[in-house]
Amino acid sequence: MIRNMVKAASLDIAFFNRAEHTPSLNLQAFGVVVLANALAAVGSWIGYENTVGEDLWNSIRRWLGPGDFPIPRDGGILFMVGAGVVLAIGGWIVWAATTWLIGTRVFRGTTDMGEMLRVLGFAQAPRVIGVIPFLGPVAAVWVLVASVMAIREGLDFNTGRALGTALGGWVVWIALQQIVSIVIAAIF
Repeated sequence: MIRNMVKAASLDIAFFNRAEHTPSLNLQAFGVVVLANALAAVGSWIGYENTVGEDLWNSIRRWLGPGDFPIPRDGGILFMVGAGVVLAIGGWIVWAATTWLIGTRVFRGTTDMGEMLRVLGFAQAPRVIGVIPFLGPVAAVWVLVASVMAIREGLDFNTGRALGTALGGWVVWIALQQIVSIVIAAIF
């Protein structure tokens, strides 16, 4: 898996093409999403300790109130990494479905959901550098570039259509994030 992560992070077009056509890489793509986002969450926690991370953890604990909630009292990092990974898996599935839908219906690409999950899962490999505090934005840009390449190879069309698909998917994703943010704000 590590070797494939390096190939994906190196923006190796031949690798993305192979990943597209190799269903046996499904579990590895899932593993990349989990590992890369867990490491990025740790980096975020370290970088924002005693600021955003601690404030969020304290807000969650206040909202939950006293009791036997199954989060360790000082286990904020475990909760945040776990929540980050769960949200990343959900985001990966939504991103793959959105790019599949836009890419095949609007831009007439050819792929299936499994292919999009694989290539976009591996496109998250650069996120591992997010374990170093404050490199998250660099990782985000790198993942975006890798995602455009993955979309291009996964849908078997040119870079312009891949950019259009990524942009359309990004707009849908931002809209969904706003809806979730509104719901969370209403709860907290």
